[in-house]
Amino acid sequence: MIQRVQTIYLLIALVLMLLLLVFPVFTIDYSSGDGAVFQTSYLNGKGFVDGDGKVLAPLPLAYFYITLSLLTATCIFLYKKRPRQLLFTRLNFILHILFVVGIYAVYFSEGLVVKGIEKAEGETLTVQIFLDTGFFLIIPTVAFIWLAIRGIKRDELLVNTLISELAALPTEQCLIRVGAFSVY
Repeated sequence: MIQRVQTIYLLIALVLMLLLLVFPVFTIDYSSGDGAVFQTSYLNGKGFVDGDGKVLAPLPLAYFYITLSLLTATCIFLYKKRPRQLLFTRLNFILHILFVVGIYAVYFSEGLVVKGIEKAEGETLTVQIFLDTGFFLIIPTVAFIWLAIRGIKRDELLVNTLISELAALPTEQCLIRVGAFSVY
């Protein structure tokens, strides 16, 4: 299991997804009209959290991180069933791509979503979203899953080629023939 390169790729993707539980994806600064920042919050696994750790707006991102991590771990342990491993890894890849698109949509729609929030006194707030560590952990995860898919395809091609070559040999040249595999 561990000697296959795609297992290493999937393990790295698993570790990166688990690190998303610790590191925030965004830092959000709320400032008043004079430019003074009066509140900073973070988007992490719990949702939007202020600097003191109090949850401002709960989002179930931690559940999504854990689900993607469990799917990646499932892909690792399906090493004996390559077609099924390939199917699960492709599903994992698609879900990661959708997750990345969602994160980018939140980041780039900042102007549409949070500009012009007004306080009760009529003072306009400006909101700035800054990329944080978790944001940069997402892209390598997708790349490592893609590399794992390539490795699984390569193994499947190698096994299919070996089976077809062994099946083409005459039975007299084989000492033991079990199914499609032969020992010389």
